[in-house]
Amino acid sequence: MHPSNDGSANFPDDFEERPEITSQNEVELARQWVEAASAGDFASAWAVSDLLRSARIDYSGRERWCCPLWDGSPIDHRDVLIRCWRGLGDAIHFIRYAPFVGSRASSLTVEAPTALLPLFRTVQGIDRLVELDQGELEEKRYVEIETTELPYVFRTTLDTIPCTTPYLDLPGPPEQAEKSELAIGLCWCGGPYDPRRSMHLFDLEPLSVLSKASFFQLQRGGALQEIFGAPFRFRNPTDCSMDVYSTAARIKSLDLVVSVDTMVAHLAGALGKKVYLLLPANADWRWLRNRDDSPWYPTMRLFRQSQTGDWAPVVTRLVESLT
Repeated sequence: MHPSNDGSANFPDDFEERPEITSQNEVELARQWVEAASAGDFASAWAVSDLLRSARIDYSGRERWCCPLWDGSPIDHRDVLIRCWRGLGDAIHFIRYAPFVGSRASSLTVEAPTALLPLFRTVQGIDRLVELDQGELEEKRYVEIETTELPYVFRTTLDTIPCTTPYLDLPGPPEQAEKSELAIGLCWCGGPYDPRRSMHLFDLEPLSVLSKASFFQLQRGGALQEIFGAPFRFRNPTDCSMDVYSTAARIKSLDLVVSVDTMVAHLAGALGKKVYLLLPANADWRWLRNRDDSPWYPTMRLFRQSQTGDWAPVVTRLVESLT
C-alpha cells in the first residue's frame, strides 16, 4: 500500500483564525491525538497535529529548527532532510516512507544515528546518509521533517500505510542458526522511557516447555544480566555486545522473534521476519486497540495484557500459540 498522493498538509502563514493554544488545552489536545490515533482514526489525529503545528508546538524531539518544515508537497529545487531525532525503533518504523519522500524531492538526505547507517543503506529512495548531529549539512539547502512526522504529512490512513516488507535488508545470505524445529529470538526489556513495556526474563519461563525449540537472546543493556539465571539455555549467551547490524543478521537467521515493544520488534518486522510482540495494557498508539495483528507489519502478531503489569496470561497465550 502507498501513502496518499493528494492529501499533503498545507500550513498557511496566517493563523489568526486558529483557536489559541494554552498549556491546559495543549494537554487535552495531546490526549485527543493519542485517543484518535489509537482508535485508527488517523484523520482526526492529523487534524489535531495541524492545530499544534500551526501554533508552532513541536513533539518531534527536534532540538532546533534549522530548516523550513516540509509539508509533504512536491519540491523541485530543494532537498528534503529526514532527521531521526527519536529512538532507534521509531527511526526503523518510519523510514519505510523514504521511497515516497524521495519520489517528491529533488534529493533525499537522511540524518540518522551511527548505529542505523549500515542498515539504512539498503532503504530505497535515500540519496545520502549522514551521521546524526555531526555538522556535515549545509542546512540552507533543505526542508526538513522528523521521521515520526512522516505518517502525518502523507495523511496516512489505515488503508494507505506502506506495509510492504522487508524494507530493510542485509547483503549476502543470512547467518544460519543451529538446526532445530524452531529457532526463537527473545528480547524482554526495552529502554527506561516506558518501563511498563518491559518484563523480566523469568516471566518467559513457560517457554521452557518447548523442548524442540532453541533460544537466542537479542537483549541489550543491563537486563542482559538476567540470562545468568535464565530458566532455559541460550545458544548465544556470550553474544552480549551485538550492534544493530549484527542483531539484524541474527534475526534473519531465526524462525521467530518474541519481543516487548522495543527496537528489536521493529527490526524484525522491517526485515519481514515473523515476530510476536508482547504489549502492555495501554500500548503505544501505533499498535491500535483490540486487534492481534498490525497494519504496519504483516508478519507481526500482537499479544496484549488485559491488566497493567500482568504478563502471565500473555505468556500463557504465547506458549499455547507455539504448541
